[in-house]
Amino acid sequence: ETGCGKTLAYLLPLMDDILTQKQTLAESGEGKLSYEYCRAIILVPNKELANQVLRMAKPLAGGEEAVLWDPSAMPSWEYVEGETPVIAEEKEKVDPSTIVRLGILPGQLESPRDYKPFRDGLDTPQRTPPLDLVIGTPASLGLMGRSPKNLDFFADVQTLVIDEADMLLDGGYIRILEDALMGFKRADRLLPKQLQQPYFTNKLGERSEWFDEVDETAGSDLGVKKTQHVFVGATIPNAGLKSVDAYIARKFPFAIECKLPGLHNARHYGLEESPTQWIATEGNTERLDSLVEMLRGEGSEGGGLKGEKTMVFLNSAKDVDGATNALRRAGINAVPYHAKISLAERMENLTLFRKFNVADGVSTTDNDQSSSAAQPVLVCTDLASRGLDIPGVTAIVQLQFATNVVIHLHRMGRCGRAGKKDGRGIIFYSSKEAGLVDVVREAENQQERMVLEGDVDDTDDKNSDTENVGNAGKVKNAFSRRRGFNKKRKKIRRKEMEATEGVENTM
Repeated sequence: ETGCGKTLAYLLPLMDDILTQKQTLAESGEGKLSYEYCRAIILVPNKELANQVLRMAKPLAGGEEAVLWDPSAMPSWEYVEGETPVIAEEKEKVDPSTIVRLGILPGQLESPRDYKPFRDGLDTPQRTPPLDLVIGTPASLGLMGRSPKNLDFFADVQTLVIDEADMLLDGGYIRILEDALMGFKRADRLLPKQLQQPYFTNKLGERSEWFDEVDETAGSDLGVKKTQHVFVGATIPNAGLKSVDAYIARKFPFAIECKLPGLHNARHYGLEESPTQWIATEGNTERLDSLVEMLRGEGSEGGGLKGEKTMVFLNSAKDVDGATNALRRAGINAVPYHAKISLAERMENLTLFRKFNVADGVSTTDNDQSSSAAQPVLVCTDLASRGLDIPGVTAIVQLQFATNVVIHLHRMGRCGRAGKKDGRGIIFYSSKEAGLVDVVREAENQQERMVLEGDVDDTDDKNSDTENVGNAGKVKNAFSRRRGFNKKRKKIRRKEMEATEGVENTM
């Protein structure tokens, strides 16, 4: 589920395994780590999420001294909130057995030796200890995965974590992710038969733990071990033979499924204490007027959002800019967040929004326009709906209704995180969307688990001129296959018009 702690769920076991192995080696005084490049790689959709994983991992790993920065990667990854990265050789000497060494991968690597921390661990006269956890995007590994020359690298990585799996297995991500997966698949094929055992098994009586305990020396002459794959997500479309769930079952038949009972529930647990507020209204002006009135109004029983930490979602960057400017003209402090503004500005705006604390009682109309003032309202596209963990968000406003169910679930999941249930949801919709709203509201009221449709296009025709733009997010039995909300709206509208014409013809 969104907000349940998925990142820590894979970080903590990995870190525990790494530190246990290091402690054992330190106590024995002999032997070496079972990897030369890195113990595990974590792939996420974008740089913001990579920075977030790093921010969560760093205090657990040993602080700033645990992070190794490659100078060539720093220009594109330099906006980690609240810190100035220190290049590896400028750090103080730290006992590597007491920390988990972290790294951020740049994009478009053709060889692992293009990345300085890897190169230093292999080619320098006094080899530095290897990295332990590396974070990147599919673009970090795609080019390397195509070349057999990088076999030693992919064979060395013991765990690959694919976070936001349904997003990376859809649309524009799937091609480059498949290239990266090919590198691991090629390395796995070199394993001797006796070592080709999965990390997970569904068979009773066999091991079902995180880490395989095969003989560490077996097959060492080949320098390869089978890579563990971990797919993580709050929404895993599971309807049909080409769904994300079916893709994983087909490619990784020994995979074990671990899920919470609230997966795909129409109503996020963080909104349990307050019913979702659905507002039927036409036109952007009317919606903005209502939103401004809410942001100025007192909260709690008054229903206002004054002093609340609020995320406002719209469906395009243009609409986000328009709404942000309108709110500012009305005296509401707000910052935009979408892909068409620079990474630096996005990270700065996100930092200002993170800084706002509802307990401080800061008003949305304090009119403090200084660049460092904490901002209570983040106006955003769905770039902010995936994975971002922003503590203390108390209200989600969909000024424009989500274009599919998966997006709707992720938007609403930005509040009430980590077990909190005090979030509020406010959704504006038009008459054209009323039919779809009825479906979602009924599912919410009955607390139904929705069966999501979303196909993976993993065909081998990489030269096809047809782009897979993604289709995740439909609800089985409510929406036709390969149809999003917009097409369903038109269908409902057409039926309404036909019904009206039928009545007129009988009169």
